[in-house]
Amino acid sequence: MGDHDQDQSARGIRRRTVLGFGAALGIAAGSLSVPFAQTPAQAADSFTCSGPASFFNNNTSGLLYHRTLTNPLTTTYSWSGATDIGKSGWTFGRMLGGPNGRVYAINSAGLTRFRWTGTTWEQVDGKINWLLSSSFTGYATSAFRDKITVDEAGDFYLIDGNGILRWYRFDEPSRKWVISGKALDTGWDKYNLVVATSPGVLYARLAADGTLHRYRFDPATERWLMRDKLVGSSGWAAFTRGLFSAGGDSVFGIQSNGDLYQYRYREDTGTWPVLFQKIGSGWNFPNVFATTNTCHQGGLTSPVKPSTPTVANAPLSAMQAPPAPGATLGTVEYAYTDNIGRLVHGRQTDPDSFSSVQWTPVSGADAHTGKPALIADYQGRINLYGHQTNSDIRPLSQTAPGALTWNAWGNLAGGMRSEPSVVRLSDDSLAVFALDTDGALWARPQNGRDGDLLPWTKLGGTGLTGTPVVDAGLNGTATVTAIDSTGAVVTATYQNRALTAPFASIGGGTGFAGTPAVVVMPGRRAMVFARHSDGTIKKQYQNTDGTWPGTWTLVGTGTITPAGNPAAILDPNLGRILVVTRTTENSIYNAWETGQGTETWGTWTLNGGEGLYGVDPTAFSYQASGGTRLAFVSRTLNGTVVPFVTDASVLTRTAAPRFSSVKIPQPKK
Repeated sequence: MGDHDQDQSARGIRRRTVLGFGAALGIAAGSLSVPFAQTPAQAADSFTCSGPASFFNNNTSGLLYHRTLTNPLTTTYSWSGATDIGKSGWTFGRMLGGPNGRVYAINSAGLTRFRWTGTTWEQVDGKINWLLSSSFTGYATSAFRDKITVDEAGDFYLIDGNGILRWYRFDEPSRKWVISGKALDTGWDKYNLVVATSPGVLYARLAADGTLHRYRFDPATERWLMRDKLVGSSGWAAFTRGLFSAGGDSVFGIQSNGDLYQYRYREDTGTWPVLFQKIGSGWNFPNVFATTNTCHQGGLTSPVKPSTPTVANAPLSAMQAPPAPGATLGTVEYAYTDNIGRLVHGRQTDPDSFSSVQWTPVSGADAHTGKPALIADYQGRINLYGHQTNSDIRPLSQTAPGALTWNAWGNLAGGMRSEPSVVRLSDDSLAVFALDTDGALWARPQNGRDGDLLPWTKLGGTGLTGTPVVDAGLNGTATVTAIDSTGAVVTATYQNRALTAPFASIGGGTGFAGTPAVVVMPGRRAMVFARHSDGTIKKQYQNTDGTWPGTWTLVGTGTITPAGNPAAILDPNLGRILVVTRTTENSIYNAWETGQGTETWGTWTLNGGEGLYGVDPTAFSYQASGGTRLAFVSRTLNGTVVPFVTDASVLTRTAAPRFSSVKIPQPKK
């Protein structure tokens, strides 16, 4: 490899000016692409360059050259002469710029990192070449060389052979890939080129017609802030020698004849203040690239994360896992966030014995808030999703069905105000939903049942409150139910990273608060329960044609004043609905539907002692050796976890089964 493998190869590199090359660098008038209409502004313009932009190129003889562009992205630009900074061996199939003089080179050995300081090559372990990975070799080939890029911050983005856009980050101090191939999007096989500019900003060229499309991924929150925005006409196909950036939404392109052009895009206006400006000719080289962080767009900032401190007396999640291989019954799983922010997981290994519950704090040093989400994936592994006090959401999954061990915590970021809701769709993939500061709904769908959860995509809605309730439907759909800022109960239909039916009120007025409860009845009709400001729990039952009657009716007889969020569940034995609620006096009451399909309700019945329970109840069913049982779980004001279980002998269709509290082992405090 010539000078690349010499321990002190930075010494003695021949530095010479290539005379006459700069004389050919001139400005050309003309127009290649026309800006398209944009969405409303998302960022103000605050574009700056810290100084001259560093450009690099190799030639067919394996020499590497460096030159600077003073006043880039202006009409007063000027070029320095070219300096030879690599005397031999620079014959890589693909070379890329990175921040602060980093140069990335790809060949059959993998991905190698260099760094030009401006006067010499930085040495790492006594050498200028640092092999970061033996992978990425395919991106040195003509088929994929334009499908890998580095942004202003130094993150890598590439399109793999399956058309998946993937994200990589190498941490130099630890010498590790801290993000390694996280899937960001699918369907990118339609693009034949991708170039990154500002952090997470990607321009992709459509192979079919040469149009340019802009994406903006926010690495801090892992949200898509812009997707597939058409920003350039078919003229971008003329840049057959590639596109690259010096940062800050700047784009440089080289046409087949070696002419070099510069562009700059403004997201806030959707225009190109620098458009098709020729700044040179004769750039017929195998690789041309620039340092990626000379320029910066200060108007592109991450969304502000909301404050999500630990909330006392957060509800529990509870569910039964599918039976592990060789087992007849599944374990019963519990999770909650305690009053100091620990996320505590409980596992009842024997569904017939509540004394078999074992508790483990699983949150480590991180603080959480609110009610976590529990769900089983298609393999039968339990997945737990917690909401951190920094407003991010993170997942934890079993290493295998029935295993006592967990994989390492993941990170879904988000910056979300609400707790997460998770659903398993009809194709067995998972999707996570949450609300942002403005009450808009976002989703992270899984890329197939074995893939990554793709970044957060904004679905719509505004002013939504509480936590969205999500129920799976047919063909990958889901129904989302929430309460908006006016106190109306609203629903929307989700499918394939979008709302196919936007949020609309189900009617019957306003005045509702918190998070509703939803029971999906036979025929996929939903019955919604919600707490009203008049001190009642009310319900509305969807019509058979999918519409709503717009009329709410009271649940339960007797005088109670509900607080918090109700729980509702269809008893699998009786075919009747149970509704459970906490009251303002911190007592737990339940009401049964009087018969199958009657939609009338019995008396509110006290469970346990009065004034003991500060946590909203969570209802669930589970399979024991004697059949299916119905239960709900709460915590007392002193933090004791208390399940309530129905009497298994009461299975008549009209009787109101009573619940008995059960003593169980308690988490250590």
